[in-house]
Amino acid sequence: MRKQWKVFLGFILVLLIVIFALSNSQEIPVNFLVKKIYLSLVLVIIGSALIGAVVILLTSGTTLFQQRKEIKELKAALQEYEVNNEQKLADEKARFQREQENEIAVLKANYETLLKEKDQALTVKSGESAENTTTNTMDYYD
Repeated sequence: MRKQWKVFLGFILVLLIVIFALSNSQEIPVNFLVKKIYLSLVLVIIGSALIGAVVILLTSGTTLFQQRKEIKELKAALQEYEVNNEQKLADEKARFQREQENEIAVLKANYETLLKEKDQALTVKSGESAENTTTNTMDYYD
């Protein structure tokens, strides 16, 4: 929609320039540093408008080309950062997972060691209480 308005406005401006040029049809002298030429004012006005349009096209075209090139480079850099971020995220996730698995393994090993110690302590205590009961009974009957 925006481009349509620009085209429409451009068409109206060109039409106004042509109408203005056609209403001024007398001949005028044009000086080119060395030579003086008589041209129709219509040609001078339209020629000046065309030269202005070409100058604007060239200056805006180079700016537009530079902007498009910069946008393309920035998009490539952004895509590279996204790919690198995804890779870094995957690496960090794997590292964190390994750390957690290692921590779980250490905790399990500590838990197993504590369980064995408790089992040994219970075995020793049950052995002592069985020994105490047998000696007490023997002493009692002796």
